Amino acid sequence: MTRAGSPPLLLVASDVHLGPHTPKRVDEALARLVARHPGHELVLNGDIFDLSLAPRGEPVAGLIHDLITRTDELPQALRAHLSAGNQVSLVVGNHDAELLSPASREALLSALSLTRDAPLEVHPWFIQRGAVHIEHGHLYDPDNAPTHPLVSWQPGTEPLGIALTRRFLVPSGATYFAHAHQTTPLKGLLDALRQYRGRAPRVIYQYFHAAINLTLEARSSAPGARQMRRERDLGAERLLAFAERAGLDHALIEELLLQAPAPTHHDFTRTFMRLYFDRVLSVVLGGLGAALLLPLSRSAALGLAGVATAYLAQSVLRQGSRYHDGPRARLRAAAADVQRATNAELVVFGHTHHEDAAPGYLNSGSFAFGPRLGASYLRLRGDQRLAT
Repeated sequence: MTRAGSPPLLLVASDVHLGPHTPKRVDEALARLVARHPGHELVLNGDIFDLSLAPRGEPVAGLIHDLITRTDELPQALRAHLSAGNQVSLVVGNHDAELLSPASREALLSALSLTRDAPLEVHPWFIQRGAVHIEHGHLYDPDNAPTHPLVSWQPGTEPLGIALTRRFLVPSGATYFAHAHQTTPLKGLLDALRQYRGRAPRVIYQYFHAAINLTLEARSSAPGARQMRRERDLGAERLLAFAERAGLDHALIEELLLQAPAPTHHDFTRTFMRLYFDRVLSVVLGGLGAALLLPLSRSAALGLAGVATAYLAQSVLRQGSRYHDGPRARLRAAAADVQRATNAELVVFGHTHHEDAAPGYLNSGSFAFGPRLGASYLRLRGDQRLAT
C-alpha cells in the first residue's frame, strides 16, 4: 500500500495490442503483471486494443468484450484489482480511438462483471498524476495523429496509418505489414512477393487501391475535409470541459495542441510524398514513359529516363524511409515541449514500440512487441522510476 503523504504508485504499460492476431500469452502476461502489483494504479497507455483491425462499422462494445475475455486470467486479474479499490486508467491511442465511445466503458465493466462505480476510467488524451504527464504519444506522429484528440474519427477522417490498416491490411489479410511503417516501395514489393507468393499480386493491388484513394481524399476539396473541419470544431467545444476535468488552464491545453504537428492526412502533398508516389512516378516515367517515347525520339527517351533515375536516386539517398526513427525523435522533442508547457517533472509516452529515456522523459515501449514479451513497462512512485 502507498504510505500516507507519499506519491501514488503507478504501473504503466503501453501498446498491449489485444487483438485477433495477438498471441493469448500477451493477455496472460498482463494478468500476471497486474496480480503482482496490488496497490498500484494501472495505467494502460494507449493501443490497449487493436480495434483498427476490425471491419468498419463493427459495434465497439462487442469488440471490447470479446478481446478482454479472450482468456480467463486477464478479466480475473483486472476484476480483482478494481474490486480492491485500485484505479485502472485507460488512455486512448491511435489503434483504439473507439474507446472514446461511452459504450466502451460500459462494455469493459460488463465483461468484468463490475458496476459503474468501479474505479475504471477512460481518458481521451492524457492524464497527470502529480508531476507526471502520461500520454500515448500518437498526437506527435503526423501519420497517426487525429484531427483532434478529444474527438473520435469517422470513416474518411482516420489518420493515414489507421486508414491503411482498415483499407489495406484488413481486406488483404497482409498482417505481415501491420507494424511495418518504415517500409519503402521496393522493400514492400519484395516482402509481398516473399511472404505471400501467389497472393502477392492481389496484396500489391489492394495496397495501391487504398493508397491512391487515400491520397485523393487528402485534397482540400474532398468530402472528408469538411468532416475534419467539423471534428476540429467539436474538439474545440470540448476543450474547456477537458481542461476543467484535468485541472489545467484552458490556454495551456490549447498550447499543447499547437505544439502538435499537422496530421499527414490533412494535406494532399504530404500524403502523396509519405506514400512514396513521387518515387513510384519516377519509376513509371523512367521505364514505361521512356519506352513509349523511344520510337519518337531516342534522345528524349534517354533524357526522361535519366531525369527520373536521378530524382529517384537522390530521393533514396537523402532519406530511404520517410518513417524510420522519425516518431522516436518527434516524441522526444514533444516530451520536452510538454515538460516546458506543463512543468511536469516526467513525461511518459508509448506509441513507438521502442523503450527510450532522456532527462524528464521515459517511453515504456510495447508490452506486446518489446524485446521480451511482457517485459516493457514502468513502475513509478511520483516521478521516480522503480525497479521492475
